[in-house]
Amino acid sequence: MGTQYAKPRMLIVGIAVVGTAIAAGCRVGPDPFRPASQVQPNYRHLETSGVHEGGEDLDGWWVGFNDPVLNDLIHQAVAQNLGLREACLRIVQARATRCVAKADGLPQFDTDASYTFQKISTTGGQFSIFRPDGSAVNIKSTFDQWAMGLNGAWEIDVFGRIFRNIQAADADICATVWDYRDTMVLLLSDVASNYVDARTFQRRLEIAHRNLEAQQKILELTQKRFDAGVISELDVAQAKANVASTQADIPTLEIGYQLAVNRLSTLLGNTPGYVDNFMINPMPIPIPPTEIAIGIPADLLRRRPDVRSIEQQLMAQTARVGVATTDLYPRFSIIGTFGYSSRLFDDLLTTRAIAANVGPNVQWNILNFGRYKCNIQAQEAFQCQLVARYQAAVLQAAEEVDNALVSYDREKQRRGSLAEAVTAFERAVDLSEQQYTQGKVSFQSVLDSQRSLLQSENLLAISEGNVVSNLIDLYKALGGGWNHPHAFAGDVAYDQTLQYAPSVELERLPPAEGNADNANNGGDASKKSAAEDGDSEADASDTDSSDTNAEPSGNPTAPNDSNSDENAPDDKKPGDSPSDRDLSMWRYN
Repeated sequence: MGTQYAKPRMLIVGIAVVGTAIAAGCRVGPDPFRPASQVQPNYRHLETSGVHEGGEDLDGWWVGFNDPVLNDLIHQAVAQNLGLREACLRIVQARATRCVAKADGLPQFDTDASYTFQKISTTGGQFSIFRPDGSAVNIKSTFDQWAMGLNGAWEIDVFGRIFRNIQAADADICATVWDYRDTMVLLLSDVASNYVDARTFQRRLEIAHRNLEAQQKILELTQKRFDAGVISELDVAQAKANVASTQADIPTLEIGYQLAVNRLSTLLGNTPGYVDNFMINPMPIPIPPTEIAIGIPADLLRRRPDVRSIEQQLMAQTARVGVATTDLYPRFSIIGTFGYSSRLFDDLLTTRAIAANVGPNVQWNILNFGRYKCNIQAQEAFQCQLVARYQAAVLQAAEEVDNALVSYDREKQRRGSLAEAVTAFERAVDLSEQQYTQGKVSFQSVLDSQRSLLQSENLLAISEGNVVSNLIDLYKALGGGWNHPHAFAGDVAYDQTLQYAPSVELERLPPAEGNADNANNGGDASKKSAAEDGDSEADASDTDSSDTNAEPSGNPTAPNDSNSDENAPDDKKPGDSPSDRDLSMWRYN
């Protein structure tokens, strides 16, 4: 018995070993790469803003405002925001999809069992069977058929189709992780911005009520002077108009305040009115820190989640170009069946009822009328789109940082000037009121001074809010805050999801030849960024062990370390990727 099955077993093992060896060196299609991008050597507009380059600390930027209410609102938003939860579940979906891709590379088995009752017609010609002596053959017209078995198939990934699919799925996971982190950055900035808007409106309401009270006192004084016949009715009418104008501004400010707190309630995953109790006690507009470190421009490629997401999408699409390329080559697999078949149930599990077959299978679609080549061109075109999208995202990030820096710097200067104006107008109001009661100036001087003071105080409050909002925009443009502790309070399922969802370690791609950050920093910036990527991801990778559906983190999209910064691939073959044609300006050697 052993000798009978030895050759087939040796054949199967031999095919598997040879196929695996071939698969290790015959993967077709391009390898992942990071496109070249333009990065400025230094940030601009740092002269008087208090912002400087250096080791950035952007993970908990909101803490620098020293506002406990803001800290509490951000904590609740991270725990309860529905958009963040949706982004997290997209990571779970991507991980499950990756399991499907991985399973394609493993032997596939299915089992079946059946029972069939058959009755054959006895009136047909096929039953006219006779022996040589002329006697009829008695054929049973009904019979049973029992069967059960195991079917198996195993594709030998000779040209890397399955490997590229897994590579694409790994990159998809990383892209959803960075999308999640981008959602986190946007959420934190939205909460902080709306909180600052609410505090700004509270400040403006306080200014309006205080000025209204002062104007009402002037109106009372003016009315008494008119009743005494000292002044004309014109002064009383002007005082009443001044009071009514200020009263008309208050509802508009209350609308703005309510819109801001309602938006905060929505960001915290609650209905309007939820945040009202947090804001019931007016507090000053948050004061920004005096010194802010934002790193260097090259750090944008590492820290901006939207840029990293597009980078991972490009990696996934590059792998899918390889998947499309494998359609030009044959597929090798081992297929087989093992089972029992018998007309009698009692004989079903006997050795006589065994039926089995096993052997190699080759499938090669050699006549497809250009379908596969056109599909490769379509995949390469989308790859080129993602390259352009990546480069545009890098430029957009640089623009947003520069805009936020100049806005923050110039608004601080404007705030200083407005503060001086408020001080001067306060003095002007005091002098005009004193001189008016003494009859030295007309009532118009009092009105002008009050109006100018109210306007300048309003502008100062708006400017103070804008300074903080511009700083928040700067933090958002720098991609700060996505390392916030992740947890959905009171929801164990989502707690467990988030324990591993953002912890995918990203691939260290080869540095860009001629990249701007290399040219300006002697190539050290890219290596530093890659090393810091590994450090930042390693901190979260400890929780990845809870994910039973994913491979151990390390380098999910590369078979070895050949794509590390120190070992950039230099043995590309013509035709392996579109780098020889469309991507020559972006591809690294």
